[in-house]
Amino acid sequence: MESARRLLRRWGRPWQLAVPILLVTMVVGWLASHPAPRFRAQAVMAVELPAIEQAKQDNPNPYADAKASLAATAALVAEGLSSDSSAADLHARGLAAGYSLTPRNSGTVQEPFYYLPRLDITADGPSVDRAAASLRILITAMNSDLIGLQDRAGVDPNDRVTTKMLVNPSTTLIPVRKTRALAGVAVIGGGAAWLVPAWLRNVGRRRGWAGSWA
Repeated sequence: MESARRLLRRWGRPWQLAVPILLVTMVVGWLASHPAPRFRAQAVMAVELPAIEQAKQDNPNPYADAKASLAATAALVAEGLSSDSSAADLHARGLAAGYSLTPRNSGTVQEPFYYLPRLDITADGPSVDRAAASLRILITAMNSDLIGLQDRAGVDPNDRVTTKMLVNPSTTLIPVRKTRALAGVAVIGGGAAWLVPAWLRNVGRRRGWAGSWA
């Protein structure tokens, strides 16, 4: 408790400790609301039937027998690339930060229905170039996984489903939610500004130091 005694002697009254705590809170709040810029590259991809599929009904490709099956194939690829092991592999290839592959939901949040074989793809990065490069890595991995699925199924090259870019890649600055960041820092800093002086005051009373700063 000797450190508490020194604090009390230095500041005279424990409530004066709230001043530096609040100053630190202001600095941390500013830093939290002004983080380093982050960018998000995004695109929309679709899984497509092979050209020969238009001419025959009985495609031996298990991933291309109907539109709903194509949607399931897109979701399967997205699920595989969203696993922890895939994330580690993607980052080892140079993926800069977070990413997502989201199947297009034609239903609701409560009752999702994946009918369209589309994926909304995003990749984050500390710069426009890094985000765009990460998106390219993600698209390459998606195509590789789709090829791998069909390789393992022994699908003929002429009967393979492929991907198509529906919406070209674009990159935007990720907005900072300053209100949430400031609110969190304010709660922590305000709590510390009240609790620390109160704790020191109680310690002082128990130890009989109150007379030196009351």
